[in-house]
Amino acid sequence: MKLTLLLIFCLLNTCKVAISKEVKERFIISYVEHASIINYYVPLLDAAYRSIGIEPEFVQINDKRALKLLNQGEIDADTAKSGEVFVLYPNIIKVPTPISKIQVMLICQLTMDCDLNVLQSPNKMLGLIAGDEFYSNLLASSKILITEVTSFKILIEMFKHKRVDYIFMVFDERDIKAKAAFDNKYLIEEKIGFHIMNKKHRDLIPKLDKAIQAHMNMPFPQTIH
Repeated sequence: MKLTLLLIFCLLNTCKVAISKEVKERFIISYVEHASIINYYVPLLDAAYRSIGIEPEFVQINDKRALKLLNQGEIDADTAKSGEVFVLYPNIIKVPTPISKIQVMLICQLTMDCDLNVLQSPNKMLGLIAGDEFYSNLLASSKILITEVTSFKILIEMFKHKRVDYIFMVFDERDIKAKAAFDNKYLIEEKIGFHIMNKKHRDLIPKLDKAIQAHMNMPFPQTIH
C-alpha cells in the first residue's frame, strides 16, 4: 500500500514538472490587428526567433493590455512599438535594430478642417487606440471628446460610419494603399518602431538582433502560430 502511494506521488509530481516545463517553455509574443503587423512583422519575427532556436507563439492582444502584461512578465515580447513606452514601462527593453518607420496621422471626415487645431474642439469626437501610452503629449491640453477602442478594425469602422469626426491612425511604408484610402489627413509625426521584450530576456538580444537583421526585407507568407 505504501509502495503504491509512493508510486502515485512520484507520478503526479513528474506530471507537474512536465506541465510546468511546458508552460515555462512557451515564448509568447503579442501582436495587434493591423495589416502590416500580421503580414510582415509577425513572419519576420517568427523567422528570426526560429533561427535562434525559439519557437514563438503569437497572440493577438490589444496595445494597452499587451504593454501591461509585458511589463509584468506575463508575456515575453511584443512585435513592435515606438520609444515612448519605455518611459511608462521600466521592465520593457528593445532590440536595437529598428524594424519599422511609422507615420502617425490625423484622419478627418471629408468636410472638416484637418490639423492639430481640431484637438481644441470640445464638440467634436476623436477615436484612438491606447491614448495614454501613445498620445499623452498630443492630448495634454486638448478639449476634444475622446473615445478609445481596442483595435484598428473597430476604429476604421467607427470612422466610416461617422460615429467619430477624427481618428488617430498609424501607417508604415507598407501601408501605401491603406493610407491613400483616406482623402483628408494630416501627418502628425514620424516614429521608429522596435521589437520589444521583457528585460528578463535581455541575454537574447545580441543574437536576436543579428537574426532580425538577417531576415529583414525578405518576402514572408502570413504566419501566425
